[in-house]
Amino acid sequence: MTKETPINRLTVLLAVLAAVAVVVTGLLGGAVPAHAATAAPKPVTVSLTFDDGDADQVQAAQVMQQNGLVGTFYIITGYLGAPGYMQQSDLAALAAAGNEIGGHSVTHPDMSALSQTEAQRQACQSRATLSSWGYQVRSFAYPFAESTSKTRDAVQACGYTNARGLGDVRTTRDCAGCVTAETLPPRRPMLTRAPSQVEADWTLADLQQQVTQAKTDKGGWVQLTFHHISDDPTLDPTTSPALFTQFAQWLAAYSADPANVTTVKTVGDAVGAPVQPVVQSPVPGPAPAGVNGVQNPSFQTTSATSPSGQKCWQYGGYGSNTAAFSTVTPGRIGTTSKAVSVTVSGYGDGDAKWLPSFDLGDCAPTVVPGHTYAMREWYKADTATQFTVYLRDSVTGSWHYWTSSPWYAAAPSWTQAAWTTDQIPAGFDGISFGLNLFTNGTLTTDDVALYDTVGAPAIATPTTTNTATPRSRTAAALTRIAPVVDALTVRSRAVLGQLDTSGTAGEIPR
Repeated sequence: MTKETPINRLTVLLAVLAAVAVVVTGLLGGAVPAHAATAAPKPVTVSLTFDDGDADQVQAAQVMQQNGLVGTFYIITGYLGAPGYMQQSDLAALAAAGNEIGGHSVTHPDMSALSQTEAQRQACQSRATLSSWGYQVRSFAYPFAESTSKTRDAVQACGYTNARGLGDVRTTRDCAGCVTAETLPPRRPMLTRAPSQVEADWTLADLQQQVTQAKTDKGGWVQLTFHHISDDPTLDPTTSPALFTQFAQWLAAYSADPANVTTVKTVGDAVGAPVQPVVQSPVPGPAPAGVNGVQNPSFQTTSATSPSGQKCWQYGGYGSNTAAFSTVTPGRIGTTSKAVSVTVSGYGDGDAKWLPSFDLGDCAPTVVPGHTYAMREWYKADTATQFTVYLRDSVTGSWHYWTSSPWYAAAPSWTQAAWTTDQIPAGFDGISFGLNLFTNGTLTTDDVALYDTVGAPAIATPTTTNTATPRSRTAAALTRIAPVVDALTVRSRAVLGQLDTSGTAGEIPR
């Protein structure tokens, strides 16, 4: 026994030294234990988002509900109820199914082109309207994904806890050097990163890759943005219902497998910030007595950010016709002055006109319920014309057709049209109006004015006319505007203004 003891001690000592050598070698970058050779997948959160509140998105919500998924629907509150857009009842059904209702402005302007005050009105009014209907509103999506630091500050001041951009996460089509997902929590909550919007040419593999590439990279948050869910090729951007169903079924099965560490959440739940108090953003007061309430009334101020090229003016119209809008020189007074013109051809129905911008206060004149207003506009036309009038809802900020004036005769030289409105109905605080063309022809206008009739200056010329064969005056009712805007035009931000149906459907009693 005494001879074996030293040998056993040596054996033990050598074994210990060998074990230490293995550990040290591992620490210095040598062999790695087999169980650590394969990295674990990184957790991924997916948010399905839908912009604008298009009516055809309801079928996407139904597919998601059938597959146990939820999403975030960003609503243009001023378009709600218009043809092609959701109704309030649709929002209630979405929310009841567990979906999130988010803000997407009131009238879908490029907010980066607005003043900070107007941008804040757009964001705050949208949130206040949705909140008044009972929704917990935390999330916002910038129209056209356009924002500036001032815009982001304005949105945050309205109580939103996050706001989504687009186009800064890698896809199979663009942004090759970008990240594969946003982080959670996002590094910039008021400009969260997301892939570019889903287009008609996306495939099931493209959608799947947005999820799987994040899992195999660093994990994170993937926001997918859909617009129309339709097979109509004229809608853009759109996703076919069949493709969306395939993807929803795949995503439901994929996220149900624990090995994929993937969850589907609404945007608000993914970010996780609590709901903030509602913030109001009031409109400015009306113009004082005797002061013209129209901004840029003589079309002398151009604007690089206005689709019409004129500050505080937009194109308007509806129906089957071709309208060409332009700024012309000279205007009514002076060789360097300006006026605006519209020419209609191929007329089938509807009309076309220049209008003060349908906004929330920077441009559209503020009016007072119960007051009457004097409208004045100089024109030249080779056919009859008339005033068409719209009002802004003081609660939601949405715009509605109200009424039209009698006809005014064709005039080869500058002639002033003047008309006094009925009393402004209760519940409305803004007005937009303009002379229109409702047949083939050309109309040129200049020096537009709106006065409260109390204190309005006297008409300075006797040439005001109202000699055309009159059309029956529209009943004093309010009609929902149908903002039918060409999708490609919208995408390029050359928006032709809020188009309308001028009283053809959906009258809303005073």
